[in-house]
Amino acid sequence: MNYIDKLKQDVAALPNGMKFNLKIRLIERIWETLSQNQLPKYHFPQLQLSEDEITECLRQNMDLQDADFEALLKNLEIFDHDLGELRTQLQNEFGYWATITQDFVQQLINEFPEQNFLELMAGNGYWSKGLRDLGVETYCTDDLSWASHNQTGKDLLTDVESLDALQALDKYSSKVNNVILAWSPDREDIDLRVLNKIRQLDVNFLVIGEKYGATDSKEFWDSAKLVDDPRIERINQSYSHYDLVHDQLYLVK
Repeated sequence: MNYIDKLKQDVAALPNGMKFNLKIRLIERIWETLSQNQLPKYHFPQLQLSEDEITECLRQNMDLQDADFEALLKNLEIFDHDLGELRTQLQNEFGYWATITQDFVQQLINEFPEQNFLELMAGNGYWSKGLRDLGVETYCTDDLSWASHNQTGKDLLTDVESLDALQALDKYSSKVNNVILAWSPDREDIDLRVLNKIRQLDVNFLVIGEKYGATDSKEFWDSAKLVDDPRIERINQSYSHYDLVHDQLYLVK
């Protein structure tokens, strides 16, 4: 059984479960778009069950017998858990780690107009794909070492030049205004080495990650100076927060 079929099975087990069908239709649309090697158009809404949704579902079924009410609680928990697996499913199926959407990329270009970009550790190239689709000059690089572990680096959406992060900086940093990096692994120190190198350069460093969380090393966050910038705040309004991971865009010095 695939992921979306499992969600449909979860909903079928709930009284009046059809009210949750919108969540599944949204996930189906995301899945279909990524399957076509395109970026989703809009940032994702909150998809896991809210406290209000759970409370309303329980309130509407207060007349159930004890055993049926316990089954409802269990099935709600299963459905919410499976909704929370979306990020992992997208990572495994599509190598889609940062939630790069068309509206997010468009807002980035609105705030950083007439500039170009170097993407490091680009994976399948989602961020570069979005920028290039808007006609923005973008150098997309990755040594594709993750391709031996999962879908990251296997289904490229755009041309990706085989360079590791430090090699890419040596080659392209003098040619760009911005260096971008999304979802650097949390147990490797390459992000800190990149940061130290970038501090010697005249570029913006734009990072998508979760501070002291799912992405980037502790040493990176310890060293990073996060710049308060209204442009970044506006861009983040178009960045998805649809589960318990609180990643966002940062301007790092």
